[in-house]
Amino acid sequence: MSLTIQGARYRYPGGRTDAVKGVDLMLKAGEFVLLTGPTGCGKSTLLRLAGGLLQRHGSGVLTGQVRIDGSSPGDLAPSQRVKHVGYVSQMPHDQLVAGTVGDEVAFGLESAGWTASKIEGRIPTVLQKVALNMPLNHPCLALSGGQMQRLVVAAAIAGGAPLLLLDEPLSQIDNEGAIQLIAVLRQIAEQGTTILMVEHRVSSVIDSVDRVLVMSDGELLGEGVKYLQDVGLDQPLPTSPPVTDLGPVLMQGDKLSYRWPGSKTHALDDVDICIRGGERVAIMGPNGSGKSTLLQGLAGHLSIGSIGGDAYIVDVPQDPDLALFCSTTHEELSYGPKESKLDPAEVERRVANTANGLDLDELLARPPQALSRGQRLRTAVAAAMCCDPSVLLLDEPTSGQDRTQVGRMMSMLGQRGSDKALVFATHDIELVKAHASRVIWIENGKIVRQGTASEVLA
Repeated sequence: MSLTIQGARYRYPGGRTDAVKGVDLMLKAGEFVLLTGPTGCGKSTLLRLAGGLLQRHGSGVLTGQVRIDGSSPGDLAPSQRVKHVGYVSQMPHDQLVAGTVGDEVAFGLESAGWTASKIEGRIPTVLQKVALNMPLNHPCLALSGGQMQRLVVAAAIAGGAPLLLLDEPLSQIDNEGAIQLIAVLRQIAEQGTTILMVEHRVSSVIDSVDRVLVMSDGELLGEGVKYLQDVGLDQPLPTSPPVTDLGPVLMQGDKLSYRWPGSKTHALDDVDICIRGGERVAIMGPNGSGKSTLLQGLAGHLSIGSIGGDAYIVDVPQDPDLALFCSTTHEELSYGPKESKLDPAEVERRVANTANGLDLDELLARPPQALSRGQRLRTAVAAAMCCDPSVLLLDEPTSGQDRTQVGRMMSMLGQRGSDKALVFATHDIELVKAHASRVIWIENGKIVRQGTASEVLA
């Protein structure tokens, strides 16, 4: 299976410039290719063009050609396209079509014409490949973000499509799971499947791929790791200063517990937590360990027990789209301060400072829904920061961000003062070592250890 793109240009409806600008690309059967570049540079758009999604469902302007073995993917009927292409989007939640884990994998197999007897044997095998050890009747919506990501990858590879298009398949997967998944993809490529993968976790995949393509501002900048330096993707993260003086206790809870409806086990099990001013607390642990449940409970969205303190809390979920509802990015950033009845000059000051710090200046007039996922996430974080909460809760705040943007975001978050705290869930070890003042490691709903990054991650 070959993928050929010639002179591809694409402009979204209402866009001022092309998101993809004259890209030429050819992939041969069995190649495992990494496509990377700065946030918002057009990687996801190019991947959607490769899969025929924008040709079938977009209303923008496309010029140039995209061919899979000589055929336009946009012209393939759904029953044919599923046999040719496996696609994984940035947002696994939006890609789910079934109610249970087993049915999700079965759906793609049925669409590709597999018989019931073959489907029954294939489902456990492919779930084992992605290390998703769940009962087949486990509800999809009860999975963590990382588990959902494993599931949609399993569904994409289940039918043996000869072309896989993967948009940041590692963004919410823990480090052990990422290693396992890359090994599976490498094996699939060696068996003849062509893989084009967009990913910001370059260090996790660079030794396993055949080629590295670097994109910038809608264009292919070049091939090879040397181009990473040109777009700042090989730079180490700047570090935040150590926390020396802790402020007051902002929130505290003892024996916090929660069990999701229909689950036989607790997502949180007798967790004690105390957050003080000045702290930058990283919540870490395997996929499904309870990190997001804890953050949702601390934010007041789940009844996990009594939490003391009168902190002003604002949270940003894993899916930034759940936090965005205004018509422009400027309105998103100004909404919270306006609701707090702040002086208009103070509202604009906060918007300007935060937009500048998170590289959103040129996006303020644009609708958040028209931005890349990484840009939408920064918009959601910026909107939360403009509220100036005493406790800011962030679930995977660096997902979809290149390292330059990660550094900018965390540097700004680290300047909030000794009377405010940051609590963030992440799998990014480099991020934690550079910015966390304390690490809480959770497994099976319990805190198993906590301390500095060097103590917990040793």
